[in-house]
Amino acid sequence: MEIKQFKEISPLQKKELYNFIKGMDLTYNKTYIEMIKIYESDTFNDGHSVFILFNNCEIMGSIAVITKEIIIKGEAYITDIYIEKKGENNENIYLNNPFKVINIENFSRILIEKGVEYCNIRGAKSVKIGIRESETHLIPYMKKFKFTHIYDAQVMTCNKEENIVSKVNNDMELIPLSISNSHQYINIQNETFKNSPNGGTIDEAEVRDYIVRYANNEDLIGLCFAQKKACGIYELSIDRNVGWIDTLGIMPKYQNKGLGKQLLGKCIEKLYEKKLDEIKLLVITSNQGAVSMYRNYGFEDEKVFSYWFEKVLGNK
Repeated sequence: MEIKQFKEISPLQKKELYNFIKGMDLTYNKTYIEMIKIYESDTFNDGHSVFILFNNCEIMGSIAVITKEIIIKGEAYITDIYIEKKGENNENIYLNNPFKVINIENFSRILIEKGVEYCNIRGAKSVKIGIRESETHLIPYMKKFKFTHIYDAQVMTCNKEENIVSKVNNDMELIPLSISNSHQYINIQNETFKNSPNGGTIDEAEVRDYIVRYANNEDLIGLCFAQKKACGIYELSIDRNVGWIDTLGIMPKYQNKGLGKQLLGKCIEKLYEKKLDEIKLLVITSNQGAVSMYRNYGFEDEKVFSYWFEKVLGNK
């Protein structure tokens, strides 16, 4: 058994990893090039914090670790967990030695311990781990690995409502993200989400990437203004004929004034201008204020996207 970082594996192994992930998660919609770009980005330390478990050159599993929030909040995150399912239900897999076997719990333990070690070395006070729907067979092992369930990431759906326009406050203005307001966007994003459950700080490189990514859909990301003052940010996306509200945020000093509901209404209106069938969003269940706001606006629970667990590192 051997663990390698994404940065050090060969192009052929990267292609094998892509096929492995596609086989583990039928909903994975990234292209091979997109996977490369994501795993070699700053988010994953240029590929140094993506770990792949091999047995005799065969991929047994992979995880990705996010450490950028450690210096800000002391938190690290383990995500994109994909484990070979041949050993599910403790069915044994024979290695080189026919008398030595390993199962899915061991694959998971080896990779997660590697991820926790990596976070611990970098000074993390806690590690959060997200288990997606395709990997729920790993949930029973979380307690064994000393992780505690803390919340879920819930998908909510809003079907098109004919009178949506009547709910929208036209006093709020949405301004697309651009080079000229990028620093303002960064400051609002980081101030708004500094205490969010899953972190949310961004830097100049990430904002430049946003501007490039949204080059043909500039109106889907930007700042919101109320009474000519920048008070929040938004990020939207479109997947086939479904609109997604990826990010909504009102700065703390402007919260509890109804601006969050106004921003939500403006974003729904903007997405329906694209002639979409429905709108979806992802919300952390521990954020009860946001959950209530979405439900009051007509959103309904669809499914759990991921289950989140936390391990406090006791030596900190």
